[in-house]
Amino acid sequence: MKQSPQVLSVLSKLRSEKKFPEIFVVTSGKGGVGKSFVSVNIAILLGQLRRRVLLIDADINLGNVDLLLGLRPKYSIADVLTEKADLRSIIIKGPGGIDIMPASSGVLELLEMDDHLLRKLKDAFSTFEHEYDTVIVDTGAGISKNVMSFVLSADKLILLATHDPASIADAYSMIKVIKHHQASIPILFAANMIASDSEGESLFNKMNLMVNRFLDSKINYGGTVLRSSIIAESIRQQKPLTIEHPNSSSVNILKMIIRRLLNLPMKDVSERTGLFERVILHRNYIVGDEL
Repeated sequence: MKQSPQVLSVLSKLRSEKKFPEIFVVTSGKGGVGKSFVSVNIAILLGQLRRRVLLIDADINLGNVDLLLGLRPKYSIADVLTEKADLRSIIIKGPGGIDIMPASSGVLELLEMDDHLLRKLKDAFSTFEHEYDTVIVDTGAGISKNVMSFVLSADKLILLATHDPASIADAYSMIKVIKHHQASIPILFAANMIASDSEGESLFNKMNLMVNRFLDSKINYGGTVLRSSIIAESIRQQKPLTIEHPNSSSVNILKMIIRRLLNLPMKDVSERTGLFERVILHRNYIVGDEL
C-alpha cells in the first residue's frame, strides 16, 4: 500500500528524532578487580527500574560476561566482522530481561586492522540502538587504544579499584588520561573486594585528593563493595547476585552505586550520538605527557 506524503513526512520526522541511549562504561586500570561482576549486576538492577538495557562485553581480550551468567552464545562480535552473522542476531537475552552483546577473544586483531570494521559496526548498531534506554559497556583493563576508545565515549563512567597498590596506581593513570582528553565525563569511583567500608572510603579519599591536587579536578564516590562469600559463590555458580540474593547487603551497595550514578549530571539527549560513532571519534587518542 502506497503511503501518502503526509505519512511519509511523519515517519521521516520520527526517524530523525530517534533518541540515543545513555552510555555507562565500567572500567579499571588493572584487570581482576571485578568489572564484569559489577557490569552484569548493575545492568540487571537498571532493568528492574524498567529501563531497556543492553550490556556490551567490550573486553575483547578476555570477554567473560557470558561465562558469569552461564550463557553459551553461538555468535559474537567477531562473527559480525567476518560476516558470519549480523549484529542484531548475536544479541542474546540475559537474566532480568537485559540484552547482551557478547565479545570474543578473536576480535582484537580484527578491530586493530582497519577502522572500516568499526564503521561497519556503527552502521549496523545505528539501526536499533535507539531501542535501548541504557547501554552498559564492560571494557577491558588498562589504557590501550581499544579500551580508551570506549572509555572516552562514556556519558558516565564507573571506575573500579581494589586496595592493591597496582590497581590504585593504574586507576589514577586512567583518570589522568580521561581528564586530559575528555574532562567532562563524570567519574564514579567504586572500591571492590574491600574488607571494610572505612577502608573503601579511605581509598577514595586518597584518590580524590591526588586528583584535586595534581589534576585540579575531582571524582565522585560510588561506594564500597565488601569482599563476600555470597559474591564468590554467585560467580562460581554463574548466577547473578542481584537475582539469587536480592536483599543482601552487597546488592544494597550496588543499588546505592546506581543511585549515585544516576544522580550525576546527565548529558542532554539532543547532544548524544551513537556509541560506535563516539568510539570512532576517540579511536586515535594519544597518550601524551599526562602520563
